[in-house]
Amino acid sequence: MELHFQISCNWNMSIMKVLCLLLLHVALVTPGTQICKDPDENAYSIITCGAPGKNGPPGLNGANGAKGEPGPPGLQGIAGPPGAKGDRGANGVPGPQGPKGERGDSMGPALEDLKKQILDLDTRLKSALISQSKGLPTGQRATAGAKIYISSGAIATYDAAITICKTAGGQLAVPLNSAENNAILTLRNQFGTNAVLGMNDKQTQGIFQYLINMVISYQNWDYEEPNNHRGINEDCVEVLYSGKWNDYPCEMSKLVVCEF
Repeated sequence: MELHFQISCNWNMSIMKVLCLLLLHVALVTPGTQICKDPDENAYSIITCGAPGKNGPPGLNGANGAKGEPGPPGLQGIAGPPGAKGDRGANGVPGPQGPKGERGDSMGPALEDLKKQILDLDTRLKSALISQSKGLPTGQRATAGAKIYISSGAIATYDAAITICKTAGGQLAVPLNSAENNAILTLRNQFGTNAVLGMNDKQTQGIFQYLINMVISYQNWDYEEPNNHRGINEDCVEVLYSGKWNDYPCEMSKLVVCEF
């Protein structure tokens, strides 16, 4: 609550001037008073102030201002390191089939003549194989496909067996499948002696190769063979009574079976 009173002082009157000065002095020493001069009326106002009032509630939010202008673009950052290679994607859908190509030129008479030469050569080869086996007793000859296996019952070392078969126009027997292996087994059991095969691992231990230095494709090893038994170099191969293979020292003599 504020108490207002106003004292007008006429500076032309000495008594009133003194009185006004006294009142002003009282007002100045009175706590909670303020003095304000009125310039128009040549007077002072003395205001008695009470305790300050409480703050009022916050006002309502003002309306949103207008949208500002966009700022200038920022500088481009430095490129990061390349990422890891992703997983391979699924195969795409197959494309449409292309047009059929043009038919090639036929060899005509030349092709037919070549076919006749091949058939004639095959016939002569079979006749030669049959003639080589004529006159031999049954049991000294066995066949598998186009191959004929012959044994005279000779016993020889590995190197000697190679020479024997080469001199006869053939080569030391080398089975390329189970049918050929069984044909060699027939001769082996006929003579009752293990037969030597045309393969060895002299060049690289543990890797058996044919006589033409090609790694063997068909194998029929016995249990835990080959093994270089008791640390002895067993570089050659023999066919056992079961048809299975065993490695043995090439210096030993075995049944010679040649193939044609």
